[in-house]
Amino acid sequence: MEDILGRYPKSGTVLAHRNLRPFRNARLVWEDDYPAAQLLIERMCQVWGGVGDLLVPISREGIVDESYLHLLKHSELDTLSSRALGTTEDDIRHQCEQLAERVRLPLHRRLQEVPVLLVVATRERDKLRPVSVTHVPDDDRWELAYTTMLGRLPEEPTPDLLKFSRARDDLSFEEVLDVQRQTADTPGPEDLAVRCRQVNPVGLSRTGLSPKRSPWTSNAVDGWLTDSQQAARDLGPGLCVLYEPGNLADACLLWNLRAAHGWRPMLPIAVPVLRRDGAVDVDEMHTLIQAMIEQPLVGESRWLPGMALTSASLAEEELAAVAAKFLPHRMYTLTPGEALAPGPAPLSRSSTTTLTFSSGRALVTTLTSEDREVLALLDCDASVRLNVSVDRNPIPPMVPLRKGRWYAGYGGGGAVIKAAETGVGEVLWPQSWTLLEAAALEHGLTVRESVSGRHALALTELAGGPSGVRWLAHRRLLELLHETAASTSMSWFKKRANSLAQQVAQAQEDPEAAMAQFTRLLQDVNISHDAETSGVFDLSALSRTLNSKRSAEAWLRWALQQHLVERVVNLRCPQCGCKVLRPVEEISSVRCPRCGRMMDDPFDLTSLTFRYRLAESLRRSLDDDSVYHALIMRWLISALATRPGYLVGAHPGVEFYQDGKQIGEADIVLLRADGSVIPAEVKRHGRQLTDEEVNKLRRIAERLESPAIILGAGDSSTDCPDALGFDDDEDGSSRVVTSDFWLAPYARPTIDGGGLPRWSRAEQKIPKAADHEKNFCEQIIHASDRGFGAEDPVRDLF
Repeated sequence: MEDILGRYPKSGTVLAHRNLRPFRNARLVWEDDYPAAQLLIERMCQVWGGVGDLLVPISREGIVDESYLHLLKHSELDTLSSRALGTTEDDIRHQCEQLAERVRLPLHRRLQEVPVLLVVATRERDKLRPVSVTHVPDDDRWELAYTTMLGRLPEEPTPDLLKFSRARDDLSFEEVLDVQRQTADTPGPEDLAVRCRQVNPVGLSRTGLSPKRSPWTSNAVDGWLTDSQQAARDLGPGLCVLYEPGNLADACLLWNLRAAHGWRPMLPIAVPVLRRDGAVDVDEMHTLIQAMIEQPLVGESRWLPGMALTSASLAEEELAAVAAKFLPHRMYTLTPGEALAPGPAPLSRSSTTTLTFSSGRALVTTLTSEDREVLALLDCDASVRLNVSVDRNPIPPMVPLRKGRWYAGYGGGGAVIKAAETGVGEVLWPQSWTLLEAAALEHGLTVRESVSGRHALALTELAGGPSGVRWLAHRRLLELLHETAASTSMSWFKKRANSLAQQVAQAQEDPEAAMAQFTRLLQDVNISHDAETSGVFDLSALSRTLNSKRSAEAWLRWALQQHLVERVVNLRCPQCGCKVLRPVEEISSVRCPRCGRMMDDPFDLTSLTFRYRLAESLRRSLDDDSVYHALIMRWLISALATRPGYLVGAHPGVEFYQDGKQIGEADIVLLRADGSVIPAEVKRHGRQLTDEEVNKLRRIAERLESPAIILGAGDSSTDCPDALGFDDDEDGSSRVVTSDFWLAPYARPTIDGGGLPRWSRAEQKIPKAADHEKNFCEQIIHASDRGFGAEDPVRDLF
């Protein structure tokens, strides 16, 4: 949880994942030059890990589609290559340079490419399986499927690859490999399925590498806060790409999809579009797709969430018409933008290790003994990179973090460092606040902590972290604390103001309504200058609030242990009779503030009554209502952080600036693992969530391209019906968190999301405040019996 609040450098021992990989490139290719794509695929199959590179179509005007721009920004990449574009005009070259600067990638024509022959050469030839190279005529409709799913290999290695790696100029494939070249006599589903089970050029490029797939995130809550790439990750492995023969956009789509999902033998699959009189022949397409699905390597994957169709060349209506032929079975359709999801480098040499961080720094072994054997002929410092990620603590993919001047940068959920020949590298781990700054900077904004945010954060840290704040989640307890936070002079002011208001209300048309409105407004005034001017409470008052002395004693034990309250006694000067409150630790020698004499015997003769005064951090958070920021943030963390790697930052009180001018403020800001930012506005009373306040938050959300906004209220649903009008059940773009939910000490989602609000209050049984309070008292007694130690996860099993 400390990492989520993110104000301190990472420290301690953690489980880490090591992914040693070759350089990964994004290769630009003209959108109307399919032969150039064929040559690129031929080259990538000769490069170690080259089949993990992205193919990015670009128009002759130098424009890249938004879906590919999103891939370039948030995928784990090292360079952008314009080699396949050939000789370009100055304006196109300038646009490529602007694109590289926009996505913060170096633009190169010559890349760090390692011939796969240098990796294969470290192995004994007789232990290698033969490589099957399949030729399909260019005019065959199945050529694109065979090229992108199996790869291509030239007769001889490309000369410049050998020259760059300092290999012999006359080195041939046959010296290192058993290459079997074949021609497909009857290209189609059955033949393609057989060849996918053989070692092909794509498999050759993957020698010594294993797929690294993106984690699935399939448990959503009625469309609220769903992963923007959920459909791509869940349905992507079962995609079927419908392509027009020779269409480069379809070829790039299929290539990138297969790379992203680890180059499974058959999935995602490709099927050529069949037309009759210019229109898609849906009956024939259904038959052909069904034949592909029935192939062994596809049929064995029925555990996938579902199958889906996508295409870069077919219109959405044409895709839908083909999908409809599969009814009553569900066949989904995705646009290329929905199907393509940015992610980590898909191929690497993976292992796990433990790292010990100190002040955000840790040393990691970059090369294992097995790595040195496989890469014996390579210059590792110039040829490979190491991605180090911390388990359940990903770094969001953001352009500002991609490259540093002296540091390789961040991507793929972790830190990317050089695989030094020394075998040891240093990992620098960013704080969560730094990640929020990077997320804001990606949208041209800067952030600062607000005063109320510092108060809420101080309260959260003093309470023992977000989990400790739950011991403030009690309605009547909060009322008692608010009353205690007010100074004695403020109590007199409220009584006097109430008396005057009654006289003024008589002059109104509706005196009772006017008085009720004034009383509500007066309740929001709760000011004391410091802790000493605030009031006190005793054990009996707390017992009445929590309905039992035992629960009151348990709460006091926790509050004293966390220094949220201090135990004070009432002292009376024996000389002048002045009464003062002093902490128990200071009663040994107290000087009277009135007469200046030492109080030799300041205690009552019969008894000594302890009272309790709020610590300054708690008092401040009650004065400016930031206690509700901490409480609702605690609930959101409890609800969302249970999904591993989903929530990476939660920050109370954030101000947003553009060009040095403040453009807005959010009471809570959530940062998710995909880099999206969700702002929240919190009010003590739901009536304070006005259209003006909500529109301010929406403007910030628009600048940040947030998927949703959150509104929080200290009231229950029944007490703020107007605020519930902002709760959007249709698209989940706005959600209201009331005390019905944040009063719960725990917010743990079940497999169907039942632990989270379904937001349909008509269908869901809303827990009453009395139920929350009963559970609160029972749980704090149990926690007190354990000495308020760490929660035991095993105990949740029973």
